[in-house]
Amino acid sequence: MNMGTRAQIGMLAVVVLTSNAAAEGMPDILSIQLGMPVRDAHAKLQAQLPKNKVQIMSDTLPTIDKPVIKAFSSAPAEQIMMGMEGDQVTVDVTLPPNKQVVWRVIRQHFFANKGIPKTTLLASLREKYGKESLTNVSQGKPATDDSQIQTILWLFDEQGRPAPLPSAPGKTAPDFTTTQTLTSCITGADALHLGLVEVYADLYKGKNPQNDWCYKSYTAVFAGLVESNPPELYSQMRMVTMSFPLALRASEATSKWKKDIAEGKHKQDIEKAKQQEKPKL
Repeated sequence: MNMGTRAQIGMLAVVVLTSNAAAEGMPDILSIQLGMPVRDAHAKLQAQLPKNKVQIMSDTLPTIDKPVIKAFSSAPAEQIMMGMEGDQVTVDVTLPPNKQVVWRVIRQHFFANKGIPKTTLLASLREKYGKESLTNVSQGKPATDDSQIQTILWLFDEQGRPAPLPSAPGKTAPDFTTTQTLTSCITGADALHLGLVEVYADLYKGKNPQNDWCYKSYTAVFAGLVESNPPELYSQMRMVTMSFPLALRASEATSKWKKDIAEGKHKQDIEKAKQQEKPKL
């Protein structure tokens, strides 16, 4: 770890005042849980993938002298070639004035050689996360058998318990409304960053039922699985765990904090201007 990284991680000790209890029960990828303090998550990532290089992404915020971490990523020093096993992981964290915690983890895993048996991978995922909420979400209907699974989704509440699917009024089984809403959440989860969450909170909250459901309820683990040749194997796995509600609460607090700072600066400027003498005319 270079000196710049040490300084950034050291600075986090001042910002992060929470404990592992904040993440207890929430889903994880490689032991990095949603709600986990950023410093703990960074240590977990280094321990899980010790041969990878970790890069920190930061941003500048008002009234804070040093750059503030917003994400960190782990990747092999060399490109992952076909048939090689490897991992690329990105961890996104909330911004001040919140305690900085994980709100999203993205993992791209490449299996060695031709891949891993579908039955083996699906059994491992179910052992870790439990019975899935839905498969093949974007196709509009679940897979008819496990060999046809291309995507698999687990929904949770913010205590880490299995959560119900969204449904149209009076319906309990998955229908077009369910898959359309979940597809919106999954697509949004990939492209989301905290600036977009602030825009939603300021301008669009309460105006789109699908987006509103995502921001209120979507805490999930989603896996996209790439079929290999032979088709009994998977060659790659892309996993995303994230919490829209956690990201929204944090972004609303950050947005209010920045507005309060801007308003205070505006008042200071006005008061300073009032101290000037009358101009000579």
